[in-house]
Amino acid sequence: MDPQLATWLYEGAVALHNGDKQRAQELLLKVVEADETCVDAWLWLSGAVDDPDDQRTALENVLALSPNNRHAREGLAYLDRQNAR
Repeated sequence: MDPQLATWLYEGAVALHNGDKQRAQELLLKVVEADETCVDAWLWLSGAVDDPDDQRTALENVLALSPNNRHAREGLAYLDRQNAR
């Protein structure tokens, strides 16, 4: 991975962990715009966005790249349970 993308990915994950979703979104979107095959960026991005449709899109992108990704499957199952309510 390009060092700049790795930095954005790391800083985006840290921002999300620290509760700064806006900053996390900005950084993680930069990563996926530059490399749409970055599974980790899509997965972190799913947690950085608030809209369930955006979360679903990010998680579906993870599964398109990594079909057995447990975290993405669990995230989609959670969203499905929320929609069932």
